Amino acid sequence: MYDHHDETGTVCTRTAMLPPITGLSRRGFLQQLGLHALTLLPALCPARALALPAPASTTSPFLQGINAYYLQVEAYRRAARGKFRHMRGAIHTYLTDELQLPAVQQQCRINSIRYWAFNDYPDLHGIAPDSATDGRLWRDSRQVDESALETLGMLSEDLEQLGFTLVPVLSNFWPSYGGILQYLSWAGELSAKDYVDALCGRRTVELYEAHTIPFFTSPAAEQLFRQHLDAILNALRPLHAIHTLELMNEPRGKNVCSLENRPLPDGRMSADVVASWLNRQATWIRQRFFPTDQTPFLSSGEEGWLELPPAGAGLHALTPAGQAYEGIDLKKNLSWQPDGISIGSVHMYPHPVTALPQKNICGDPFTDRRGWGHLSNDPGRADMEHFVTLGEEWLDSRADALRGSPWYIGEMGWCRPSGTEGHTPAACPELRRERHRLYRRWSEQARDRGAVGVFVWMLNGQDHADDFYGMDRHTLASVFTETMS
Repeated sequence: MYDHHDETGTVCTRTAMLPPITGLSRRGFLQQLGLHALTLLPALCPARALALPAPASTTSPFLQGINAYYLQVEAYRRAARGKFRHMRGAIHTYLTDELQLPAVQQQCRINSIRYWAFNDYPDLHGIAPDSATDGRLWRDSRQVDESALETLGMLSEDLEQLGFTLVPVLSNFWPSYGGILQYLSWAGELSAKDYVDALCGRRTVELYEAHTIPFFTSPAAEQLFRQHLDAILNALRPLHAIHTLELMNEPRGKNVCSLENRPLPDGRMSADVVASWLNRQATWIRQRFFPTDQTPFLSSGEEGWLELPPAGAGLHALTPAGQAYEGIDLKKNLSWQPDGISIGSVHMYPHPVTALPQKNICGDPFTDRRGWGHLSNDPGRADMEHFVTLGEEWLDSRADALRGSPWYIGEMGWCRPSGTEGHTPAACPELRRERHRLYRRWSEQARDRGAVGVFVWMLNGQDHADDFYGMDRHTLASVFTETMS
């Protein structure tokens, strides 16, 4: 989901005399090892293959999924109430009794969940409410919070036991829950104040345009990123239910050069830099965690931007122009190298711009704008028919670009100004009915064009709701009226 607040190094390996891992719980291992040992993880766990499934085949069940990005945070809060003495029970009660995921599974025909398997917030004391950073995984750049990491592992295990297929997301591009600017701050290449400014909606566009390419070319940030993934992926073992690992939520390479569709000073296009970084990480994960086993799908987590105009003609609503200005290319990322990204990721919010007054994490007021009105070929059109067609053409053009490769819709949302006094868009009855029809229609279209699944945005949590797209289980029950094969 777009962040609402606005808009090559190798891992060092060290050897040390350390306690044996065998027989220890995850918590016991962390306690014996010590919280400062994150940099030792590559040496401790060389090439430990995760017990994950082979990539889905064309005969695998279609993924009828929900987004529930907040699961780790809300589960951590429930575990913290009991001072982490009965974590597994608290997490299970949260998932089954509070979120009622078994009912979501049965009544809504949901079989898969996409969620954040990261929480890279720094200490924001005095900047945001203390609860805003609940569940953050890192006390500093190299010191893991063992309770937060254990929460993530137990949460994922419980989701598997409940029968869900999993799509964990390993990092964020946007400043919510950390993002690339926080990695640069940890690496000493961006000030902490600059990260906070981006998080609080101050100079966000300016900071991202200036520092996106520096992130994707920073050896120090890349090394830290891999060290963090080491801890996260070890916390997720030995799960069998992971279908896809997403490297990052909505990566982009936008900068002053991509905005003018010209090369960077070193002669490379911005999208080439991003494709190289994404595939480098995917290859590293494959070699480190799956040296002998088949690998789950590895996804960029991107939205589906294309540098060049979509092939073919006959577009009636979608702009025929490419999106080179975003500095990323869907087709390029998937074809960069054979052992890299292995599945295409597409998001879609093909609706007129819809806005609500909100407050960001820092308590500052801002106007939250959603929608991809800029992709319309007719800025004067705001009618439903036009944007429904735009959505269909978005799907078809992305499926054409990914022809022959597996792909999925990681996020799907429909919204428009409610037209109903006193209702947020998500609560407008007419819009809810409209959304159900469109989600079914687009899901069937995606399936027919070769997609392996669709994840709608989003199931509201206990502490997290979305005023634009959020659904409870009763509303969600009308989206997938049958199991798609």
